[in-house]
Amino acid sequence: MKNIWGSTTSRVSNIKTLGLILILAAVGYGQTSFGRISGNVTDAGGSAVPNATVIVTDPSTNFSRTVTTDDSGFYTVTNLPVGTYSVQVEMQNFKKAFRTNNVVNSDARLTVDMTLEVGEFSEVVVVTQTSGETVNTTSGEVAKVIDNQQVDNLALNGRNYYQLLTVIPGAVITQEDQLDTNLATNTININGNRGVSNNLTVDGGNNLNAGSNASQINNVGVDFIQEVKLQTSNFSAEYGRNSGAQINVTTKRGTNKYHGSAFEFLRNDGMDARSFFAPVRPFLRYHNFGYSIGGPLP
Repeated sequence: MKNIWGSTTSRVSNIKTLGLILILAAVGYGQTSFGRISGNVTDAGGSAVPNATVIVTDPSTNFSRTVTTDDSGFYTVTNLPVGTYSVQVEMQNFKKAFRTNNVVNSDARLTVDMTLEVGEFSEVVVVTQTSGETVNTTSGEVAKVIDNQQVDNLALNGRNYYQLLTVIPGAVITQEDQLDTNLATNTININGNRGVSNNLTVDGGNNLNAGSNASQINNVGVDFIQEVKLQTSNFSAEYGRNSGAQINVTTKRGTNKYHGSAFEFLRNDGMDARSFFAPVRPFLRYHNFGYSIGGPLP
């Protein structure tokens, strides 16, 4: 499944953004936008179940991976795109086990343990869990994932996704712009590091001007973002380019159905209050409009 994008804005064409993302995906430094699901399969008594079939599926795209548990009943499925997955386990003389709503974020290491009950193979035990924050018990990284709903609803100055960094502890804004639509990355310091120490990627590809580290190559449109993962410390060696925070943007994927949106966001001095010491309100006209389309491609 793939996404078709199109957009026109007052600042930059998102058609160029699409081309840039495709190029970056080919020359990325190795940061991953994929996650993994692993766990143990046991019976009701806690004994390992080897050679069980584990099927991991994303219902929105029908993307599926199948693996088999080892002699210890352990399984792992890697290179999973960001999404919400179901895990199904099958084994002769046991009921099928099925668990839904397993949310995989960028570079996530999700543990999903499954317990099989003795019974007919045709019977199914379904466990439904609520999506939400998942405790990472595999790595010691300090990270925050800003999901699609938060990206869409949080107030962003100038519709600039870089403003999302301000929601994490330790972030300090050093330059406050009335209308932040630029590509600068040196306006927010995290945990005492300079802004130029932060490392920015899009789908794992580099999004920093290598000449200065103080500018993004492109400001990804908010409507095309699936999630933003912010890692502030203890991240793995693959993120070793810069010493500051690691900011990885994951763009939306296509699904089995066509979907899209049309939008216009505006700023106008007619809706602003006059500063107490200013004789008049400063002139301001800003229009950000466009559209996005996504869906399956043959």
